[in-house]
Amino acid sequence: MMPDYDFSQVDAAIIDPQVNTARVFRDVLGRMSFRRIELFDSVKSAVGLLSAGTPDLILVDADGDVDEAFRFVRALRNEPNVPNSFTGLIVTTWAPTPALLARVANAGADDLLLKPVSPKQVKDRIISLIEGRKGFVVTADYTGPDRRKAPREGTQVPVLDAPNTLRLKASGQWAQATVRGLMAEANGFVTTQKRMRGSIQVAFLAEFAMPGLSRSTPERSALDHIGRIGGFIDDLLRRLPDGGDLAHIETVAKSVKRLAEKLRGQADQGTVEADDVAQLQTMARALMQGVDPDRSLTDMTREVTAAVTGYRARLEQMAQAKAAAAATAAASAAGATENPATAAPPAGTTTTASAPGP
Repeated sequence: MMPDYDFSQVDAAIIDPQVNTARVFRDVLGRMSFRRIELFDSVKSAVGLLSAGTPDLILVDADGDVDEAFRFVRALRNEPNVPNSFTGLIVTTWAPTPALLARVANAGADDLLLKPVSPKQVKDRIISLIEGRKGFVVTADYTGPDRRKAPREGTQVPVLDAPNTLRLKASGQWAQATVRGLMAEANGFVTTQKRMRGSIQVAFLAEFAMPGLSRSTPERSALDHIGRIGGFIDDLLRRLPDGGDLAHIETVAKSVKRLAEKLRGQADQGTVEADDVAQLQTMARALMQGVDPDRSLTDMTREVTAAVTGYRARLEQMAQAKAAAAATAAASAAGATENPATAAPPAGTTTTASAPGP
């Protein structure tokens, strides 16, 4: 039996190009007495949800333009000015491939719902969002439910009890809750974490790239990594207030971005100045210190170095596994060539197929 929740104040949006499926969802929510249910036949037509009137629940289809769908999810969770970036968000699909499952988790959705659906399945997922929603984590490039099953390595990322307007309204707590205060506090937490994790990510990219940039011919991997610095700097900059006590952070951040771009330009010319490479690391560390002055720079640098070391080890393991698989495939091919009994019979030869085993 469904708990006694009142959905008469809850708003929802359904983004689905399949008319029949959208109507099924709308009918289920209608029978649950949702106050307002908006239908959108594409992600593009629903983009207004990111700027005004974000509802308490969104169902978004991932079988149409899948890239657009996940850009929408990521924008909703990560853009600073979304009215309710913590809204309940369920992705729907007919084809739950492993790749899709990974994208759902990495984009920040709360859940995945497989079609065709029954009214009970829809209701159960909504109740789950009310009663058992996971806390949110914030990293440099992710905001959303914490999907880790094991403890995180290194510095623990704090978990946010994100405002859940679906729960507040359905459980009758909306009038009592200071929703604006809750939102302001949560958004402040996200902003602070984005700055901190972004500055650490910039330092990570700079440190990872240093050996490759220092070679006579800069490594492509190193250039790719410093090429990512600009995006994290841009995100950090838009999370800074105009002027005030954080103006120095803006200055350092812009200097880091310019230097990263300068290094890429030097690499295109075939030579990279060693002093500029060292300066990039120094300035990236200064950015970390400026963003989080209360934390020891030594501790932050140690965290970055450990992350780079772990990342290099994972890349090496992947390379070794790939090489081993290639060697196995080559050996199998060579064995088939050397052993006629396992090779394909010559043209015109008659063969007798054996019966499959039990």
